[in-house]
Amino acid sequence: MAELTLAYKAKSYSTGTLGRAICNARNHHWVADDPGGDEVGAGELFFSGITACAVNMVERIANSEDIALDWMEVDIESYRDPDKTPGDLTLYDAIRVHFTMWGVDDDQAFELVETWKRR
Repeated sequence: MAELTLAYKAKSYSTGTLGRAICNARNHHWVADDPGGDEVGAGELFFSGITACAVNMVERIANSEDIALDWMEVDIESYRDPDKTPGDLTLYDAIRVHFTMWGVDDDQAFELVETWKRR
């Protein structure tokens, strides 16, 4: 097996305020709150990371395959069944990812999303 190299490193630590964490990646710091807090929630940060990764990866794929992707956006939605596990905010029952692309035809957009899903 090849030796692994570090790809990313991040950490979070408590603040002394219940439901609030300070997050860090490289020299950047931000606050993450539980749902209902004043700051962006940890789940929102988690899902925004997925959408950012999707945008960046699909743009790289299009570029490497000489596909003229002009613009794209990725939206994500998560859903919970509140009756399934009352009070448990860690489980999602459905996650939907929506891709919108400009400058490509439907077949190209479909293939770009399928390639993203395989990776």
